[in-house]
Amino acid sequence: MMDDLTRQLEQKTAQLAAVREISRAIAEARDLDSTLDLITRRTTEVMGVPSCSIYLFNRDETALVLAASSGLRTAGIGRVQLPRGAGLTGWAVAHGETVAVANAATDPRFFRVLGSGESKFVSLMAMPLTAQGKVIGAINVQTAETHHFTPDEMELFSFITDLAATALEKTRSVRAAVVQEIHHRVKNNLQTIAMLLQLQAAQSETLSPQDILHETINRVLSIATVHEILAHEHHTQVALKSLVAQVAHTVARNMTIAGQVALTVNGEEHTISSQAATTLALVVNELVQNALEHGFPNRRDGNISIQIGHRENMLRLMVTDDGIGLPADFSADRRGLGLELVQTLIEEDLDGTFSLQPAPAGGTRARAAVPFHKIMVERHLIYA
Repeated sequence: MMDDLTRQLEQKTAQLAAVREISRAIAEARDLDSTLDLITRRTTEVMGVPSCSIYLFNRDETALVLAASSGLRTAGIGRVQLPRGAGLTGWAVAHGETVAVANAATDPRFFRVLGSGESKFVSLMAMPLTAQGKVIGAINVQTAETHHFTPDEMELFSFITDLAATALEKTRSVRAAVVQEIHHRVKNNLQTIAMLLQLQAAQSETLSPQDILHETINRVLSIATVHEILAHEHHTQVALKSLVAQVAHTVARNMTIAGQVALTVNGEEHTISSQAATTLALVVNELVQNALEHGFPNRRDGNISIQIGHRENMLRLMVTDDGIGLPADFSADRRGLGLELVQTLIEEDLDGTFSLQPAPAGGTRARAAVPFHKIMVERHLIYA
């Protein structure tokens, strides 16, 4: 009797440890694809099976689409489909019940999907994935040898299935919030671009249409760089040093006047909010563009360095060139649109300070300092 109790206790302890492991793995995932991948991989490890697959309904819920698998062919992910109700997995979804068979191919409900790679598996257990009372798909495990699934294995798989359904529902909610936030950012940035075009139109007497178009393209590309990083990282935060390097080198490539001017980015890496990233991307765009346009009028070689650092709770950004320096009659009141935009963005949007002065070794140095609390990551937005 004690041996049975000891065995049951050990099994329950192992189950809880397995559930905790899968919970931690799911918590690491930041998007739907990585969540699905982690669930399938951890499930195969915990249950000691060679394959775990997740199927999710397509948009009109007429079929289950293979969304992730640790044992089937990867080429089938996103392509392999089970018609609604078809196969053992489809039956589990249609009836809201667990299916566990030792020899799947001999079961009358079996439905073979050609090209999926499932022919090497014999036994199968499938459960529906249910989130907020609605079935959203199914998860199954398969073995290469004939296997009779035990009640303990079914209980463990049920725990995993509930975890997976909750994780998928949370991930979908996060993705919906991200999409909404992206729409909001795009709207705001389009408004910013419209404002810039209006300001440039007001200076049409001093700038040619070609200059206006060229500067506008660089500004749009700088904003687009922020969105590209956010789309790639699936997050609401941006690595500042990486962003500065991308924006600066994009401007340099687009400026035909750049020639052999070398551009370097040094200093610290800081994670900042997406809104602050858009603002600082425009600042870097203007400062690098201004240095290339006005710092090297009679030569095509030179250096522009960007330094990122901090002091006294302030982020400090410094852009230095070794060009001809500021003109003798330079006045802050007569600065162009680009520098006016930089000052407005730094001082009004980020409560910071901006200055432009001669560099110690010749050339020009632009300094910007902004308080960290104005550029911190928007943690409350999604990952609270």
